[in-house]
Amino acid sequence: MLATTALGAGIVMPTSAYAQGRSYNVPAGPLAVALNRLGEAADIEIIYDADLTNGIASPGLQGSYGPAEALSRLLVGTSLTFRQSGARSYTLERAPRSAEGAVQLGPVRVEGATATMTANGTDGADLALTMTEGTKSLAGQYAQVGGKSAQRLRDIPRSVTVLTAQEIEDKDITTVTAALDQVTGVYVASYNARTPVFYSRGFLMQNLTIDGGSPMRMHDGLQSIINGVGLPNLLAYDHVEVMRGADGLYSGNGDASGTVNLVRKRPTTKRQIKFAAYAGSWDNYRAELDVGGPLNASGTLRARVVAGWQDADSYFTGAYTKDKFGYGIIEWDAGAHTTLSAGLSYDDLNTQKYERTLAWRSGSLGTPENLPILSKRDSWMPEWSYDKAQTLQYFAKASHDFSPDWNLTVNLTRSEVDSDELYGYYGIGINSDAAVPSGFFMRWMSHGYSNQTMGDANLKGKFTLFGRQHDVAVGANWSRSAANSTNPIGSIAGVTVDDYLTYYRYTKPTAAEISTWSGYGEWGSVYGEDGWVTSRYGFWGTLGMHIADPVKVIIGGRYSRNENFRGQTIGKFVPYAAVTYDVSPDWTTYASYSEIFEPMQNIVPIGQWHEDATQISFSDKPTTGRNFEGGVKGDLNGGALQAAFSVFYIEKNNVYVNDETQGQVVIPGYGTTYMQRVAKLQTSKGFDAELKGALTQSWQVSAGYTFNVTKNKEDDEGGPILLWAPKHSARVWSTYQLPDALEGLRLGAGVRVFGNSDLRKGYAVIGASADYEINRHLTLGVYLDNLANKTYRVSTSSAATYGNPRNFMVTLRGTY
Repeated sequence: MLATTALGAGIVMPTSAYAQGRSYNVPAGPLAVALNRLGEAADIEIIYDADLTNGIASPGLQGSYGPAEALSRLLVGTSLTFRQSGARSYTLERAPRSAEGAVQLGPVRVEGATATMTANGTDGADLALTMTEGTKSLAGQYAQVGGKSAQRLRDIPRSVTVLTAQEIEDKDITTVTAALDQVTGVYVASYNARTPVFYSRGFLMQNLTIDGGSPMRMHDGLQSIINGVGLPNLLAYDHVEVMRGADGLYSGNGDASGTVNLVRKRPTTKRQIKFAAYAGSWDNYRAELDVGGPLNASGTLRARVVAGWQDADSYFTGAYTKDKFGYGIIEWDAGAHTTLSAGLSYDDLNTQKYERTLAWRSGSLGTPENLPILSKRDSWMPEWSYDKAQTLQYFAKASHDFSPDWNLTVNLTRSEVDSDELYGYYGIGINSDAAVPSGFFMRWMSHGYSNQTMGDANLKGKFTLFGRQHDVAVGANWSRSAANSTNPIGSIAGVTVDDYLTYYRYTKPTAAEISTWSGYGEWGSVYGEDGWVTSRYGFWGTLGMHIADPVKVIIGGRYSRNENFRGQTIGKFVPYAAVTYDVSPDWTTYASYSEIFEPMQNIVPIGQWHEDATQISFSDKPTTGRNFEGGVKGDLNGGALQAAFSVFYIEKNNVYVNDETQGQVVIPGYGTTYMQRVAKLQTSKGFDAELKGALTQSWQVSAGYTFNVTKNKEDDEGGPILLWAPKHSARVWSTYQLPDALEGLRLGAGVRVFGNSDLRKGYAVIGASADYEINRHLTLGVYLDNLANKTYRVSTSSAATYGNPRNFMVTLRGTY
C-alpha cells in the first residue's frame, strides 16, 4: 500500500505482469486490508481515497476469478463502486446518492470468459456470484438453493452440489435428467426416457425451483403433473444446484429427498454471440444459438435470446426425438435501486417409441426365463407409440433495494403443458410360468393439459446488535397446480408372446377402435370433473445470529397450508435450526435439524382394488418426519478447491408404498398405478463426500461418493425402501489442460459407479472427453460415453430399461 499525504489516497501497486485470472483467499476484515491483499495477489493497481474505506468491512474473497470480478465481489455490500482507469488499474468511487440521500448502487461488473454479467443491486449481485458461465471451473463458489440469497457453499448448513456450466459443456449435457445423473447422491431411474424420476437419500425428488423461487412440483404423490415432458430445457440455464435432504423452510413441502434449483442464463452487458453444433451417435444432431447484450447506450436495458433444435434417433430401432426450443429474457434497471426482468421459454418435443423397456412382468423385475430376450437394439414398446408435448413457461421478477443491506424480491412463474400420447405395453402376470405364457396387452390414448402457477416474495437484510452483524429474512410463496386429461383405455387379454411380437406391436389402433375404449370422450378423474387441482401457500422466516466470531446460530420456521383435490386443507408449522462453526479460515463445521411435512396432493388408493372405482378407498393423510445432518466443509488451494463431508439420518412416518402383491391396476380417471399400503416408519442414513475444483492451475476434479442405507420398517424384517437403489454410488470426473505447445488441448475422463442392489447388479460407466481451442473464438470437442460398452439396467419397481451403449458426441462451439 502506498499512501500519499498530499492526496490522502491509497494505491495498491502491481508487482508483476497483469493476470487474467487467479485463485484468491482473502479473509473477511477491514476493507483496506482486503484491498491490499487483493492488489498484491492479482497484480493490479487499486486507487482510492483513504477516507472511502474507513470503518468499512469486507466479506472477503475465496475462489478463482478475473481481476474485475474479484474486485466486484470484494466490494459487495460496501456502497462503493469502481471504474477501470487503466490497463492494469481500477479506481474506487463512492456510489452516488439520490436526492433523498439513499445510496444509488451502480452495477457490479463480473467478468466471465466471454462477456460481463450485470449485477445491479443486492439481488443482482447475488445472482452474479452464483453464475458459472465463463469461469471454466468445475466448482461453483456460491449457491441460492437452501436460501433466498447467494451464500458461499461453506456457509450453507446442508449438503449442496453445484453442476457448473463447464461440466455441462464437458459432457455435452443437454437435459435436466442427464445433469442430475452427474450429481452426487442422486439416482436417476425411469420407466422410459421421457418420464424420468429422481431419488436422493432413498426418497423421490419432487421440488424443482428456478432462481430460488417458489417450487415447481415434478411429481405429486403417484401422479406426475409435469410428467417428464414439462421438465425445463437445460439450454436456458447457467448451472444446476442440488440440495440433499429436507427443505421445509423455502420449498413448502419438506421432502426428505432434496431440492433441485435451476439458475437461468442472464443478459450480458457486452454484446456476445455464442453457438454450438452437435453431431453424435444414432444420427443425433443438435444446434444452439445464444445472443445477448445491451439494448441502449447506458446498458440499463439488456436482453438475451437462446434457441435450440434437435433431431435424434436412438440405439433401439424405431425411436426418435425431435425438439425445438426457445428462451428469451429482458432486464431493465428501472433505477439505481430497482431491477425488473421478464421472459419466456417454449419447448416443442416429439418422441416416437420412447421407452427402452425389457419384458414387463407384474410384481417382479426383469425378463422371465421363458420369455425371449430382445436385443439391445429392440424394445418391447409398440412401434406406433408416440408422445408429443408443448411446454410454455413465462416469468417475471422485481427486485428493490431499500438500502445496501435490505432487499425485497418478488418472483412469478407460470408453466403450461399440452400433451398427446398413444401408448401400449405387454405384461405377464406374476405367476405366468407356463411353457407358452399368455398375458395382456394394455393400450391407452391420452390428451391432457397441465399448468403450474408459482409466486414468491422475500425480504432479507442485515442489522447490527451487540457489535456484531446478523441477518434476517422473511417471505411467502404460493403455488397452484392443475391438470386434466381424457384417458381412454383398451386392453386385450390372452395375448401370447408370439402374437404380441409379430402382430400387436406393429398394428396401430385405428380411430374407430379407440372410440370403443373404456373412458373415451370422458374428461376429469376420480377427484372431480375438473381433474387434478392443488394449491399450497406458506409463510417463513429465518434469523441468523453471530453469537461469536466463528459461531453462527440459525433458527427459523415455516407455516404451510395445502389444499388437495377434494378441497380439504391441512396446515402445519415446521421448525428449523442450524449452527455453523468456523474452525479455521478454511474449514467450517455445521449441524442442522429440520422437520418433514409432505401433504398428499393426490389422494392415493389404499387397500384392495375393485373394478368399481367408487368402491376403492383413498387416503390423504400427510407424511411427517425429521431430518438430521452434520458435516464439515473446506476451501482448499486458496478457495479454488472445495471439500465437503456430511452424515445424515432421516425418519419418515405414515409413508405410502406400492402394494406389489396386487400388481399394477387400472383405475378409471386415475390411470395405471399400484394400490398402496402404509409404512408406519421409514429411515434413511448414510454419508456424502465431495471434492470439486482445481487441484492445480491445469488440473481440475469433480468427485463425489454416497453411502446410503434405507429401511422400510412396516414389518419386522425392515427391508430397503427402494429394492433397485444401490447403497454405494460414486462419480468422478477430471480434466487436465496440457502445457506448452499443446496448451489449447484439454483432456477429461471419469466414471459413474453404482453398487449392487437387491434387484440389480452394480455397474460402472466410463466417459472421456477432449477439447481443442482452435482460436479464441472456436473450440472443437468430443465426448465419449460408456467406453467399455457396458450393458446395464436402470430400473424402478416392476419395469427395467437398458442404459445407453457406447456413444459419442462431437461439438463445435463458438463465441464472438
